[in-house]
Amino acid sequence: MKKITASLYFLFALFIGANLLSCSSSKSTSGSMSVNQVVMTDMKFAPESITISVGSTVSWHNLENKTHTATANDGSWDTGDMGLGASKSIKFDKPGTYKYHCTHHSVLGIGMSGTVIVE
Repeated sequence: MKKITASLYFLFALFIGANLLSCSSSKSTSGSMSVNQVVMTDMKFAPESITISVGSTVSWHNLENKTHTATANDGSWDTGDMGLGASKSIKFDKPGTYKYHCTHHSVLGIGMSGTVIVE
């Protein structure tokens, strides 16, 4: 049973990874902004830092069998608890540097943390 479960997790991660690689963080030809992707895996955010344009959305995807959050250090936004396979998105309308962490796996910015830079 463990081998089957591990195989399913691998296939799920492979499927999500392939879909993430096909995403772009640039403007589409229609002028709309595409979604920027961050995955939660190996007890970290990947990428740890992401730079986006004003008005863009960042989508977090949990690829682990652990509950995670993406929570602004200043408390201004929070994805809430996300289990395996969950995705949540946040739109950033103002320029700035937004540091965030997982409330379950970070203490005082040490541990599972990341940065969204909005230009």
